[in-house]
Amino acid sequence: MKLLTDELIEAAMHELGFSEKQISEQNGEFTQLVLDHYGASYSDRWEQQDLYVYEESTRDGYSVWICTHNPNSICVNEDIFYYDHSSQIISEVQDAIRNGLSIYCDAEGIIDEAIEDMCDKVYDDVYAEVEQNLIEAGYVWPPKIPELLKEIKQLLTDEGLNKHQKIVDKITTAIEQLSIAD
Repeated sequence: MKLLTDELIEAAMHELGFSEKQISEQNGEFTQLVLDHYGASYSDRWEQQDLYVYEESTRDGYSVWICTHNPNSICVNEDIFYYDHSSQIISEVQDAIRNGLSIYCDAEGIIDEAIEDMCDKVYDDVYAEVEQNLIEAGYVWPPKIPELLKEIKQLLTDEGLNKHQKIVDKITTAIEQLSIAD
């Protein structure tokens, strides 16, 4: 039986580029790693995209930011923002990333800020995936072992104590040793 530990998960995450240390030392490669993890992409080319984030000027020369899924039908109340780093724009970009969408953005800083704000969520998502993969590979968390051994002991005891006494004794010893380790 292979024991699952936080250290084992962290090592697997390090291989993927998502360890706590790697996340805290973010760089441009981390942005691409997160985009790849979710199947998202961004470009500064105006082509068919799922989300568009860009700066425009009003008739009287003020800058505004557009964040829309359809650049051919912009809703003034919903798609136009005065600030480029508006929490609504960042939230829209994060949703697009998590949903694996393609994003047009003419300000790379918005993508970076969205990903920086997602770090905890990204870490939790990757941690859960790595943990599940290790469990599927036969790893178990230590606290679950004593309970499993108790169930096996009960099954063997129910079948007849004399028939499996040596195995029952070994299981009892293992449970005691694991209980001491806690």
